Amino acid sequence: MKYRLIPFFAAGIVFAALATPVPAARFEAGTSFTLPAEEIQVGDLYFGGNALRLDGTVEGSVLVGAQTVTLAGTITRNLFVGAQTVDITGPVQGDVLAGCATLNIADSVSGTVRVGANSVSINSRIGQDVLAGCRELVIDKDAEIRGDVITGCGTLNISGTVRGDVRADADKVIVSGIIDGDLIVTIDEQLVLTEDARVFGNLDYRSEKELDIGNPDAVFGDIEFTKKPRPREIEEFKRFRPRPSLFAAFLLPFAIFSVLGALAIGFILIAIWKHALIHALENSMSRFGRTVGFGAIGLFAAPLALLVALLLIVTIPASLIGMLLYLILRSLSKVFAGMFLGKWLFGLFGGHTASIWLFAPVGIILVYALCAIPVAGWLIWLFGAMVGFGVIIELLSSSRRP
Repeated sequence: MKYRLIPFFAAGIVFAALATPVPAARFEAGTSFTLPAEEIQVGDLYFGGNALRLDGTVEGSVLVGAQTVTLAGTITRNLFVGAQTVDITGPVQGDVLAGCATLNIADSVSGTVRVGANSVSINSRIGQDVLAGCRELVIDKDAEIRGDVITGCGTLNISGTVRGDVRADADKVIVSGIIDGDLIVTIDEQLVLTEDARVFGNLDYRSEKELDIGNPDAVFGDIEFTKKPRPREIEEFKRFRPRPSLFAAFLLPFAIFSVLGALAIGFILIAIWKHALIHALENSMSRFGRTVGFGAIGLFAAPLALLVALLLIVTIPASLIGMLLYLILRSLSKVFAGMFLGKWLFGLFGGHTASIWLFAPVGIILVYALCAIPVAGWLIWLFGAMVGFGVIIELLSSSRRP
């Protein structure tokens, strides 16, 4: 079974980068957290832990990383979630951006749903598009998608109504509902239109052979079949060329989860070293040249020193440990660079007294988004790594002062 993702997930990353928390944000962590039905949270809600249950109302956005997430209350803005299982049984009045194993949507989402998952089930009204990369996408009979459905999946099952187009790259597509627009699919195994299916636009499908679609009368427009060449029929089969689908299938989901992981690490660091971090960031900003200089030394000189140490038999164990530590710090450098960028931006616009819980996640998301820019992204990453190493060195030196 092949798993595909559509490149439109990039829009989800950009949207997340532009989402700025409101000042009254609430941060919760621990084994579990429940927002009672009678409680109203004014401002964004952030949670990192094992289980989140939301029965009340959040007048803002929700950003959560957990094993299980149950959302029975109301979210007035957007939902950003990374979890094992996500059940949405209350309305979301903005967008949903999810990376999970299982996503069930049983209440309305006013905006767009962007998801990378194993299994996705939708049985409600979605106000805009659904962009999904998953093993199975099920649009149940009571569902209504008011935009387009764009998916790369193993099995696509449409029993409800899609007001826009359906574009899919899948092994199997089964339609027993209504599609107001066109159905444009690339099929590996099976395309079935049942007796109850209605496609008011055109059907355009690509496959290795012409398929028995079951009920061609269900299509009110034109039906067009395009033969998909077999691998041996492709002239440049022996020359591997990365395709956008491969990039989307592997790099974009990794990017989404990297951002969520960086946010989780950032929250943990703040919870442990909040005051030390604030002090280190202030010192780094006041001595920016020194920060970048020491950061460059840490980024470039440290691996050379470790390489030399590796050549000496006596120091091999210490050099291996040092290399492991260096790799960990290099990964953390983007998180610290994000904190630095967030504090600088908030200070630039007059938010000098903003909480680190507020500016740090904004800066981290922006750094990861900027590093994802084609061509220029690696330069941004290089400079950000130097700044991040500089902040780390400042933090370590501050912690050793009496």
